[in-house]
Amino acid sequence: MLHRTTLLIIFLCFANAITHAQTIAVGSIRLEEAMRDLQLLNKIPQNYSFANRCYSAHKKMTWDSLLFWMDEEHFNNNKFKQHLINKKWSSLTLLPVELKQQFNSKTPFGYNDGSFIKAKGYQSDLSAGFFARFGPLQIQLQPNITYSENKPYAYTSNFGTPTKGKILRAYPGQSEVSLNLHAVSVGISSANAWLGPGIKNSLLMSNNAPGFYNAFFKTKRPLVTPIGSFEWSLMTGWLREDSMYAFENYKMKPFSNRNRRMLYNGLTITHQPRWFKGLHIGLIRAYNTKNASNFKSDVFRNSGFIDKYLPVFTVLTKSKIINIEDQKERDQQASVFIRWVSPRDHFEWYAEYGWNDHKVNMRDLVMGPGHSAAYLTGLKKIVPLKKKNEYFNFELEYMRGQQLAEHLVRDAGNWNWHGDLQSFTNNNQYLGSAIGGGSNSIHLLSSYHKGWKRYALSFERIFNDPLYFPNNKWIDFAAGLAIDHMMDKLLIQSQIKWVQQKNFGWQQGNNVGNIFSSVGLKYLF
Repeated sequence: MLHRTTLLIIFLCFANAITHAQTIAVGSIRLEEAMRDLQLLNKIPQNYSFANRCYSAHKKMTWDSLLFWMDEEHFNNNKFKQHLINKKWSSLTLLPVELKQQFNSKTPFGYNDGSFIKAKGYQSDLSAGFFARFGPLQIQLQPNITYSENKPYAYTSNFGTPTKGKILRAYPGQSEVSLNLHAVSVGISSANAWLGPGIKNSLLMSNNAPGFYNAFFKTKRPLVTPIGSFEWSLMTGWLREDSMYAFENYKMKPFSNRNRRMLYNGLTITHQPRWFKGLHIGLIRAYNTKNASNFKSDVFRNSGFIDKYLPVFTVLTKSKIINIEDQKERDQQASVFIRWVSPRDHFEWYAEYGWNDHKVNMRDLVMGPGHSAAYLTGLKKIVPLKKKNEYFNFELEYMRGQQLAEHLVRDAGNWNWHGDLQSFTNNNQYLGSAIGGGSNSIHLLSSYHKGWKRYALSFERIFNDPLYFPNNKWIDFAAGLAIDHMMDKLLIQSQIKWVQQKNFGWQQGNNVGNIFSSVGLKYLF
């Protein structure tokens, strides 16, 4: 009897403190990127770092309130009825139906697009599902189906390969099962995650690749304490390779024997000090074990559970493990970041600096801080206009993946490489920045917003791996126009870009003009 009473008390404690709505998925059409605007417009609390996504809606920031903040008039005139059941102890919600489409006329181009691959021709991705809550238990089922024409394109000796025809695949998508208490959540997931403060790039984790199966312990929103807010994410899961298709980190070349299952373990911690409102500081550490079958080898014989599956909690420096670490065929990435938000000025600035290798000791860090390093920085400014929900938005972001000057005395290889340990990919696609290791980019965007409506101009320059291809410099310049519009309950997101590619594939004189276009449709019940 006591046992049953204890379980009932625990259940009631969970049920009174649970998150009450579905997650806002990374890459979700329009809404996920709009949350950052809403914060600078002082509608979402500034203790959200946006460096540990995805987030969940909750009592103080419900799904309905997000729709209302976006466009009050449209929300009031169109009654959204996604809640089939909405009771105190349980709920059942239909998730929006999303159809994403993109097209490349000449070459593979595109990034931060989940299960899409780099391919010429037409691609489409369809997702739908539901969200259910039973006390502390939450189930979000949102699978997707992706189709790609995968047409042949003019590849070069340095980049690309013959394609293998059309691809049709089903993915578990943005699905998750979790137990929740206040801001804390534990469970299993296949959803995409974004780590770090960047908008267009992330050093360690973006939605460039499909999500992967993982077990997690994380916050779904900031956890408020007497000394400030905290967010964290600890996850361990399986990355996969597929030798049937090209590998982004091998310059879109194939590998006939690469079908490995790799272990990923990552930890992110973000803190917003109580005494410095709007300031976010954080760190990320991640390990990728090259081949899961290595756990049965002699090199792991004396390793415990932590060393195998949670290596982010092992030693920070390499001096004590230098003789055996590389034998374990695993690689480490780590970064520190900062984000400063000023809702009063409708402005934010952020930066992230990371390393793709263990430091031997503190002397190694101090003497060679640029060894194996990459960084990004950016800013965002919103200018509200007189009418409600009407404003201008400006974004600028620069990323340097090319090695710094330390490579002249100590070459570290490109980001995602450490010796022969290529890593941090899923389904052959980069987990971090889509431009890949060794490349630099600058992105500028200016947009006008009125509720759901958005008109945007963007300009981007990508310098592809200039260090290892110094003679035939491959530079992409992209200029784009994007238009978003809401019709009743259907959100339409569209863009078109002209991509001028100089010395495409690092081939001198191979200049290509590519048209990239995308159309996303999102139906809100």
